[in-house]
Amino acid sequence: MHVLSLAADALWIIALSIMASASRAAWERAKPDARVPPPLMPGMRVSRTVALAVGPGVGLVLGGVLLFLHRSTAPVGPESLVWFCLRAITAALFALGYLRYLQAALETMQREEQFKS
Repeated sequence: MHVLSLAADALWIIALSIMASASRAAWERAKPDARVPPPLMPGMRVSRTVALAVGPGVGLVLGGVLLFLHRSTAPVGPESLVWFCLRAITAALFALGYLRYLQAALETMQREEQFKS
């Protein structure tokens, strides 16, 4: 295995752990019966468990697909560097996008008074 592939794995693990930690914190703050807007569907409402698990779940699948594609290339050369950059940037952007969604969802939940007292 190449060092770049392992470094990209580490970046995805960090991104997923940040997303999971933020989801867990939001899940604990919300009332058990809270209805949360899911990602990319602000007009809809689903249970807090579903809404807060979708982002990290999709991130895990996306990271796995990129991992498979990266590992199916040669371990050295410019192609490996391109895959590393793609995976690193995607991990960071996906985590930032999810945190932005979570911020908007929490603001909506605050307005709708769906947090525990």
